[in-house]
Amino acid sequence: MSSSSVDKIKERLSIVDVISSYIQVEQSGKNFKAKCPFHNEKTPSFFISPDRGTYYCFGCGEKGDIFSFVEKFEGTDFMGALKLLAERAGVIIEYNRNDKEKDKKELYYEILEEATKFFEVNFETNLSARAYLLGRGMTDASIKTFRIGYVKDEWRSLSDYLIGKGYRKEDIETVGLIKKNEGSFYDRFRSRIIFPISDSSGRVIAFSGRIFGKEDDKEAKYLNSPDTPLFNKSNVLFGIDKAKSSIRTRGYSIVVEGQMDLILSHQIGFTNTVAVSGTAFTDSVVDNPLRHGQSEASESKINNLGLIRRLSPNIIFAYDGDGAGVRAASRSAMIALSLDMQVKVAALPESKDPADIIKEDAPLWKDIIKNAKDIITFHVERICNNTNDIRQRGKQVREIIFPFLVMIKSSIDKSSYISIIHSKTGIPANAIIEDFNLYERNYLVNNKTEKEISDVKKKEVVSRRDGLEKRLFGIIFWQEREGSGIDIKKIYKELEERIGGEDFARITTSYDPFKEVLASEAEMWYGSRIKDLPRDLAEIILNLEEEILNERLILLLDKINGNSGGDVNFDGGPLLMDYQRIVERIEKIKGHRLQ
Repeated sequence: MSSSSVDKIKERLSIVDVISSYIQVEQSGKNFKAKCPFHNEKTPSFFISPDRGTYYCFGCGEKGDIFSFVEKFEGTDFMGALKLLAERAGVIIEYNRNDKEKDKKELYYEILEEATKFFEVNFETNLSARAYLLGRGMTDASIKTFRIGYVKDEWRSLSDYLIGKGYRKEDIETVGLIKKNEGSFYDRFRSRIIFPISDSSGRVIAFSGRIFGKEDDKEAKYLNSPDTPLFNKSNVLFGIDKAKSSIRTRGYSIVVEGQMDLILSHQIGFTNTVAVSGTAFTDSVVDNPLRHGQSEASESKINNLGLIRRLSPNIIFAYDGDGAGVRAASRSAMIALSLDMQVKVAALPESKDPADIIKEDAPLWKDIIKNAKDIITFHVERICNNTNDIRQRGKQVREIIFPFLVMIKSSIDKSSYISIIHSKTGIPANAIIEDFNLYERNYLVNNKTEKEISDVKKKEVVSRRDGLEKRLFGIIFWQEREGSGIDIKKIYKELEERIGGEDFARITTSYDPFKEVLASEAEMWYGSRIKDLPRDLAEIILNLEEEILNERLILLLDKINGNSGGDVNFDGGPLLMDYQRIVERIEKIKGHRLQ
């Protein structure tokens, strides 16, 4: 790939235009700011510099240019970001390597694209496969849009074709198209209607094949590509490349189970639909949601919901109406709740899937989506329909509802849901509250040790402290460079008085190697708002003192609670006095902030 392609794209696309097509931005002086799409925050700390063509988040540290932003947001690699931005800029990508030097990943994408074309050509000659899809309600336009194909019941038709194109067996095996058995290769997909699975940039990365043309109880109805260097089932949702724009503009996503469900949903206008068929949600969080789901790190482990969450936090699960569908929707909803998403479930008629409903009665599907209920209300109503006995209802609320309720972070939302449970089941509100509080305490004990809780608190405090320190020294370095009227010596003196010698010595030397970067970031943050600096500096120093005190408080609590290494001569008296002194100082800081 020629560097001129990258340069041309950067010349034609403004970083503000690119980022504002994904998230809402607002002008701040000569720069722009937004709420960071890569971590949860209430106030904007994500800044964009049009002059530099870069962005930086003061909250989580994410930074880069238009390519790194699209990579991160779309969950793709550089070549995927390049493809998306080149299409947008109207730039033809130029390659400067010959075939022998071709990057392995590019070669894999090329093989899968050739395989897709092979399947499409095969489909054109198989009238029965077309008749089957049309009979299921699919249109010719959808068949073309989703590039649906077919492969005959032959052992080596695809591999012979690809080898004839000059591709090596080993590479064809690597992308999951052929299997090896006792030294002999044969095609993985045979006698199947083929659904290509694409990444968010539209590149084919895998396939899902539905058995067609033969009856064999030993054959799986659906066969999916194995994990490969391009495809991991926990990273991709079927149809995400075609749904992402609609999810962003409509403000919510619909998740269905099968390819037919998705395609027919798109046909009647619900283009914000994705499917889990051929892929799977990572469900380790379900076993221990507090250990995995209540932190920003969870998104990196639950990749196929990460992009959806960045596009919109609102999600509707519309799985089959049978018991298995409800259980699957509940597992998926648990994961989404762990990512702090707003989760609804669509109630489908029993024994019906979305494709059946859309084919028979498209307006009914629209009503089902419109009337989707939040996950708590959905299950409460199912419980009430199952039994009128208050004790049985209480038992099922504890077993079914509380695991969802404990995942919700907002106390206000929890309180609202408890009111819903009370009003629909008739269980006294105080009984629900008491039972839930006990459940939540037990859950914490069972799923997190005291040390884990303490470690999480320490990490949160250190993260906030680091952010404040970077902001503070960015201002100091910037003002030193500019030679403005800010009294730097006075700032250092106040800082030393407030946080003490050891911490002062640490932070005054830690950031020297990053002077230029931090100074530039501070300049980007404040722009022309130099008049705000004295007030902001005082507030930053005050907040930094509070965070350092909070960190000391956690260390003291560890010692007071007996986490000091088992010293039998340990005397908690002096530590309790230190603890009281720190608490009083923190209260004074909070009082000062309210003045």
